[in-house]
Order: sequence, then structure tokens, then C-alpha cells
Amino acid sequence: MTSKQFLVALGCLAAAWPCAGDAAEGSAINPNNVLAFNETGFDSDYQSEYKVSVSGITLTDVDTKTSDIVSIHNGRPFEVIANLEWEEQVYDAGSSNTLRWVMTVDGAVEGEGSVDLRDSRALPSQIDAGTASVDSSGTHSISVKIILDSLTNEGDRDYESFAAGASFVPLVIVILVAATTHMVELSLGLGIFVGSCMVAGTLVGGFRKMLNIYLLDSLANKDHGYVFLFILFMAGLVGLIEKAGGLQGIANAIRKYVKTSRSAQGASLFAGVLIFFDDYANTLVAGASMRPLTDACIVSREKLAFIVDATAAPIASLVPISSWVGFEISLIQAELDKILIQDPNPDIAKTGFAVFLETIKYRYYCIFMLLFMPLLIASGRDFGPMLIAERLTKVYGRTDGGPGAAVAADGQVIKSHNAPKSDTPCRWWNMAFPILALVGYIFYLLVYTGQQAGGQGFVESIENSNAYDALLWGTMAAALTALAFYFIQDKKHGRIIFFNARGYLNKIRRFVDRRRGGKCFHRVQEEAVDNVMDEDEEEHAKILIDHREAMSSFLIGMEKVFGALVVLTMAWATGAIMKAVGLNRFFGEILTNPALDYRMLPTLSFITAVLIAFSTGTSWGTMTIM
Repeated sequence: MTSKQFLVALGCLAAAWPCAGDAAEGSAINPNNVLAFNETGFDSDYQSEYKVSVSGITLTDVDTKTSDIVSIHNGRPFEVIANLEWEEQVYDAGSSNTLRWVMTVDGAVEGEGSVDLRDSRALPSQIDAGTASVDSSGTHSISVKIILDSLTNEGDRDYESFAAGASFVPLVIVILVAATTHMVELSLGLGIFVGSCMVAGTLVGGFRKMLNIYLLDSLANKDHGYVFLFILFMAGLVGLIEKAGGLQGIANAIRKYVKTSRSAQGASLFAGVLIFFDDYANTLVAGASMRPLTDACIVSREKLAFIVDATAAPIASLVPISSWVGFEISLIQAELDKILIQDPNPDIAKTGFAVFLETIKYRYYCIFMLLFMPLLIASGRDFGPMLIAERLTKVYGRTDGGPGAAVAADGQVIKSHNAPKSDTPCRWWNMAFPILALVGYIFYLLVYTGQQAGGQGFVESIENSNAYDALLWGTMAAALTALAFYFIQDKKHGRIIFFNARGYLNKIRRFVDRRRGGKCFHRVQEEAVDNVMDEDEEEHAKILIDHREAMSSFLIGMEKVFGALVVLTMAWATGAIMKAVGLNRFFGEILTNPALDYRMLPTLSFITAVLIAFSTGTSWGTMTIM
């Protein structure tokens, strides 16, 4: 190599070695694509062998900064981002190292530019291809073509465009169908389907997107899986408690102090506050366990339903270790993650659980309702339809719940399929111990996960805790603890015997005798031995619930929340659809309008939430949509 060729090559290397912060404007740097330099020198006849392609196109709404939008609103500008995929290679000194691009919308050029690859030590993983907008509804093709020396590559993607006001259509359908049919599953399903069709542009495409993307993604999301399992384990725990007689035991313990209608209502309120860990479990447990008590004290079923409902949701939304709060935290964390991407050091807490703790003092409905209920019960005052229901029950002295009592399709009283056996003693501790274990486990795990995340002290550990792990592990640990607690209890003649060692030895002896009897006697003799053993079994203490009953009751408990999980899945999908059609962008533009007084935001949010909640009848669905 001559001295002149060496100096030219050295100049090329120096030009290609600036600081990493000197990246070309409009490009993003992938640190995994750091250039390695070719030492072959400069050759004007050298042909570049760069391998790069457009791996995808994403759009960002210019006004609201919403990224990765999947539909376009007419007249609203959007930014086109092209994602690039490079093959691993060395720096090519013989190339022009100038990457050019052209962005088109429906074949019309809307933006073009270039970036010098020598301006950075890493290859760009994204390029800002420019800003564009469309004025007509329908399908629009957005394409980005890149040129590097003799290499050309093009990526395109079709988007549906419609007027911004059309983004209200899925929401309006959900509200109207829910208000007319009172079927939340149907209303949410139709809303999801219509929104999918708007995004896809065709009925067939909408049907596919509804199933393959929105519903399936709602199930496949890991955070959603945490909520699902937590609710299922909680419901299974309630099923175990019911089968072991814990629910009836609590009711029996309270019944000793209940003699009047007022005290029966107060007991129902107390039971609702006690079962704070899940609003569905609260409704199921408090309603089922207090119903015989309020019936005997001539309280209408309407009044019992109001007390249970007015306690279940408020208490579950205030106590940090409930399924309701677990679901709220999942929504808060999802939006908080988006904020942290734009601002890594916001003025608010960085975990969903910490944000939830800060919102407790603003939950006026929950706080006021829990204060209103004791005053209402103590005063004995009723009004409106509730007054009529109470008078119909009291005037006629009805002890069956009055005209508002729910019955099955055949007109018979609805009975639980998971009630304890007739010979099972119902004791209050079979509910108290599992609930105390649940609270203890969850609090411990909240502190533990918070300390693992660097929290110092109790409060800071709680704020930095992983609520998903704490709620999931805590509920399953409580269920296993309850199961072990029930296994160490035997029942005999209406009594509970703890650690019945003699009974355990007798069971082992009877098991061995049964095995021996099967080998030593003929079939007739074997049946006689079995009959003797069965009679002997009746004379001895039996386990409170055996493993078969435990598994069955756990599954029955899960079965009771299946409908709630269906609504929850569809609510998640509905929330995704609202974002897909751009309803969040529509509201975002209104709420961020400088002409709007920021003090109106809580009122506008409240009115919108009331309309959605009144129409759909689902609190979780309303939170997801909002």
C-alpha cells in the first residue's frame, strides 16, 4: 500500500469514528449493531454488501403522542416510523454509507430523507420517515422504501381511516345494547366485533381480529394471568371454607347476638366488612351466610342485597389486599409503564401499588357509603322502593325473605351445591384461621417483595412491593394452609377433635385389615368384611373433609366466578378496542385542549364513567374502558 492510499484510508476511518451521541437526526441507534471496521482500505470500485430491510412500520399520533396506533383519524397528522433490520457485518469503507428513504401514502410521496451511517458508531434501528395525514375514509397503504447503494427494500402496511367521531361507535353500541338487553356479555362482545371490523376494514377480517388478537391477547397477557389465577385461587379458598362449615360457623356465632331486625342488618354489615378480600366472595359468602339470619328476623331480601352490595365493593376497593385492588393495580401499572417510557423520573410513584395507596383518600363514594350504612341501620329509616319492600315483609310477618326472594327456574329455593355435610360441625374458626392466614401471608409477601426491590422500612417496602406476586402466592399459600388445617381436624357426634392420634392409628389399622380381608376371603366373605369395616367407620371419628371433598369444593368455588372471568376478559378486550379505534386519542385531544379548564377533568371523567357503568353494569369493565 502506498503512503497516499494509507492516508486516504486513515481519513475514512477517522470520519467514521465520532461520538455515539452524534447520531443523525431522525434515526434510533441499536447498541447491538455497533460497527466493526474493515481494514481493506479504500477502493473506488468496491461494491457495498450491506444487508438491511424494513421489518415493520408503526404510526404515532402527532397531537397526543400516542405511539403504535392501528387506525387513522381523518385530518389528524401522524408520524411514520420505519423499523430496520440489519445483518451482522463490518463497516464497509467502499460504500457511500448514505441510507436514503422515501415515504409514500397511497403512492403519493409524503416524505423523504437520508442518514449518513458514518455519523454514528451504531447502525440505526429506526428512522423517522416523516409526517403525513389523510382526508378520506377507507383503506390507505403507507410504504417506506430505503435505498443504500445498489440495495433497495420496501415495507408497507395498510391502515383504516375514518372520522374521529366514529371512534365512539363501539362505545355507543356497548351502552345501547347493555341498556336494552341487560346482557353485559352480549354488549361487550358486539362492541369488540364492531371495533375489530372498523380496524380491519372487512367483516371477515374483523371476526379474525376479534378472536386472534383482542380476545386472545387479553388471555395471553401475563399481568392478566396473575389476576385470573388470584381470583380463581381466592374463589377456591372460599369454596374450601364453605365446605368445612366455616361460613355457617361464622353465621352461627353471630346469630347468638342477633335478636332483632336491626341487629340482623348490623350483623350482615359486619360480615360484609369482615370478608374484605374479594367483592365476589363477599357477595357470595355474606349473602349466603346471613340470609337465614335476616329471614328469621323479618328483613326483606332487597334490604339484605343492598347491605351486601353497598359493603362488598367499597370495602374491597379500599383494603390493599383484595382481588379488586389487584385488578386496579394491573390497570394502573400498565398506564404507569407508558408514562415511565416518556418520563423515567415522574413526580408520581413508580409502582402501581404505591399509586393506589395515594388514591385511597380520594375514594369518596366508598368512604361515605361505609359511613352511611351504619347510620341507615341504626336509624331504621327507609325510603323509596326499599321502604315498600320492607313494609311488605314486616306487615305480613314473612320469614322467607318477602316477595323479593330469589328462586330457581322451577320455583324452588336456590341451594348451594357446596354446603357442608349434615354431620359436619360448623365452627367459626374454620373461616377465621384461613382468613387470618391469608392476610398474614399477603402482608408478609408485600413487605418481602418490596425489600427485594430495594425498599427500606415497612411503608417503603409496601410501596415498592410486587402486588401481583404477593396476591398470587398469598392466596395459594392460604388455600394450602386451610387444607392442612382441615386435615388435622376430625368430627364425631357433632364435635371437632384436633390431632386425633388414636383415630389416625385406627384408620391405618382398618386400612390394613381391609387389604388383608381382600386376600384371605372369598368374594362373599370379603363383602362381609367391608360391611363390618363400614359399620366400624361410623363408630369412629372421620376427617373434617377428605381430599376428594377438598378438591371438589375448590373447583366448585372456582366455578362460581367463571362468569366474572368471562366479563373480565371481554372488558380487557373492549379496552383494547377503544384504543385501537382511537377513542383514547379523541378524549386525549379534548382533555389536553388549553381552552378546557383542568378543574373540569374530574367531573367529565365521572360523568363518562357513570354512563358506562350504568349501561354495562360492570365496574371492572368500566375501569378498563376508562
